[in-house]
Amino acid sequence: MNLRNIRVPRRDDYEKRPVLSATIHPDIKRTLLDISERTGMSVSQVSDEVLYTGLVEMQELPELDE
Repeated sequence: MNLRNIRVPRRDDYEKRPVLSATIHPDIKRTLLDISERTGMSVSQVSDEVLYTGLVEMQELPELDE
């Protein structure tokens, strides 16, 4: 998975979304932080993109056209 080429569909009329808290494994946290530092994206953005991509690959979400 190349996160530089993957983008979660964004809305132009951005509204603050509800917050979801979750306990994650330390290895996953470290990986998200590493990706965040490497890409300059926030951990929240990285998490959104990783979750979105995984759910699309699992066919739990439809792939949205940009």
